[in-house]
Amino acid sequence: MHIIILNCTDDTEKKRVRYVIDKWKGEKGGLRAKGNGPRATGEGGGAKGEWLRGAEGEVAEVKAIVVKADLAEGEVGDFIDELYSKISAGRVEIYKAEIEKIEPEKAIERLNVTFKADIKSVEKLISFIFSKKNATLREHRYLSDTFSERGYQVYVRGGKGGVEVRIVLREEGGETVADIRLEGIGGASKSLKADLLDDFSFFDVSIEEE
Repeated sequence: MHIIILNCTDDTEKKRVRYVIDKWKGEKGGLRAKGNGPRATGEGGGAKGEWLRGAEGEVAEVKAIVVKADLAEGEVGDFIDELYSKISAGRVEIYKAEIEKIEPEKAIERLNVTFKADIKSVEKLISFIFSKKNATLREHRYLSDTFSERGYQVYVRGGKGGVEVRIVLREEGGETVADIRLEGIGGASKSLKADLLDDFSFFDVSIEEE
């Protein structure tokens, strides 16, 4: 069993996380509408093939106070005794846990875009494009008058997830080259790349894809 602690930054993230939890725990006899498990055989009131079941186990949101106690062994017992003394009804469940590092597999996409404009004009254009995507500007550095870097965090709609965007701008000979790196889970980076290609198609640019 895994206990997963999710530190959401805002209510929007909480809603997206709860959607995933609800999808996995399901509402009909442990079956869920989507997932990676084998197809169900009709138990729980669903028609054959209509619902999916996880390979094993279940997912449930904990409706309780969850405490992370990083205490010495001698102090844990005292802490638990005091917790029990404050509860008149209900249960205290205790698990001994270790942090498990499970990182989602990420995909990287790249674009190399050349603009026939100075770096200041290109920065304004890129700011406009990413503002339309509700992106969060994480970093913006001017390394010289003709060289700058910026980083964005973008959430791709449709449940595809977040993408870390790194853009390096260099101006030379009246042109500005934007080296754009997109890193995200699943198909998020590829989806954002397609959106950006569509955005840039309205401007006089040359594009190299990697």
